[in-house]
Amino acid sequence: MQQLDILHKRNQLIYVTLLCSVLFHIFTPWLGFFNLNTFSLIVCITISISLSIIYFFKVNPKIFQYCLIFGWHFFVLSLTYQSDNIITLYSFLYFLIVLSIYRSIRLNITFSLIVVAESIFVLNFSHIPFNNSSGINEFLFIFFLILVCCVSLLQTFYVKYLWNHVEQSTLDREYNLTSKEAYLNMFFEQAEDAIAVFNLDDTIITVNPAFERLYGWTKEECIGKTLPLVPPRNVEEIAEQTKRLLLGESLHLLETQNMKRDGTVFDVQVSISPIYDPHGKMIAISLISRDISYIKENEQLVLQSEKLKLVGELAAGVAHEIRNPMTVISGFVQMMNEGDSSPYQEYTKLIQKEIERIDLILSEFLVLSRPQANQFVPIHLGATLDEVVQFLQYEFQQRNITLKIDNTYENVTINGNENQIKQVFINLFKNSMEAIDGCGTISIVLCNDLDENIVYISIKDTGSGIPPHVLERIFEPFYTTKTKGTGLGMMIINKILQDHNGTIKITSKQNVGTDILISFPIKLN
Repeated sequence: MQQLDILHKRNQLIYVTLLCSVLFHIFTPWLGFFNLNTFSLIVCITISISLSIIYFFKVNPKIFQYCLIFGWHFFVLSLTYQSDNIITLYSFLYFLIVLSIYRSIRLNITFSLIVVAESIFVLNFSHIPFNNSSGINEFLFIFFLILVCCVSLLQTFYVKYLWNHVEQSTLDREYNLTSKEAYLNMFFEQAEDAIAVFNLDDTIITVNPAFERLYGWTKEECIGKTLPLVPPRNVEEIAEQTKRLLLGESLHLLETQNMKRDGTVFDVQVSISPIYDPHGKMIAISLISRDISYIKENEQLVLQSEKLKLVGELAAGVAHEIRNPMTVISGFVQMMNEGDSSPYQEYTKLIQKEIERIDLILSEFLVLSRPQANQFVPIHLGATLDEVVQFLQYEFQQRNITLKIDNTYENVTINGNENQIKQVFINLFKNSMEAIDGCGTISIVLCNDLDENIVYISIKDTGSGIPPHVLERIFEPFYTTKTKGTGLGMMIINKILQDHNGTIKITSKQNVGTDILISFPIKLN
């Protein structure tokens, strides 16, 4: 295919040269150089039209090559045989020079011999006045013609050598460029990291498939557009980074946050570099980004695990050491409070209340101590939920809280520790009640997904909601915003759910309310 393309270009060059020569010989008689007879004119026009038709229909380059050679040959022959001007003899030399463009030794030798024979024939039988009185020796002309043929042949050898060398160099460069381009394109298209190229005005030039998957925009939607890839709170940070980039600085493995098409903010590691043209002018900016959300989540899980481990170790040692003396103190306080005439009843009741609070904290500690010897048994989740609601019914009424229950799956059964499951519901309901200031509503919905064998419990309140910065740390031990809180309630809930292979998801909006969704695997019969 490469050789045919080269031959096609040479054919084009010779075709254009032939048409120019024909036009030159048609119009030069008007300038008085020589006369073109009718026969030669007809031959010129016929050859031009025929070759133009062949060229128009784009025949095979090899066939067109021979058509051009023979067309040139008949064109030169018609000029010299019918002409009476000696200048036309040099058309043979011009023909040989044009023929050397094909770099074919075989063609050059063949047509050189033909041209020598035709030159002798033309000198003897044409109308050209070729005698001694004209000052030109016939023998010298033939010798000169043969010499030109030899030089043309040598030129063909040399040109062929140079041309082959140039072609090979060109092919090598094209191969290297094609290979490099293919590798770069393969890397760009198949890279797992998101890659984008930006103009200096922040519009996108191109993106790879990984970018489309990560950010949610298609390539067609990106090109030529400026997209909101960063959350609003990071705009100033990005502006500062852009200034540094325009000064030629590169940013490597920078951890920040980006935003997807749907508005989701996620942790990302980016490398941003300027792109320069061969003259050293900055023309674009490249961005390579990698989603590291899972790494951040794992780091948080490891940190949380370490905290739980610390709390568990603390609970195992401290709870028993404190509970024993507190039991003794509680017994003496009860003895002091037995008589109605005791002057310390006001104080002993307060002491007893605080002792019970300490006992509650110690009970929460013991939940966190490891290892847990949980004895899981089948639990009817709907019935357990009803018992907790009944237990807290009076407190709901006292706080003017309306309870809406959609419990249509009372026969859903899970494996677990019933007391711990009740503790989860009690803690969640108390949190919802404390979040409601005045009248409010708590909605409870229990439903199951039979395809995945999971039961879901939704607890939604109309309270004050949870601020985002609190929601991020809600499962951390000892983190609380309550004046009398221990900071262990939500962590204990999370621990119990993990022990039961359950999950918890909390979404909240301030001044609107909080929606808590917990799940358990259903016990299969």
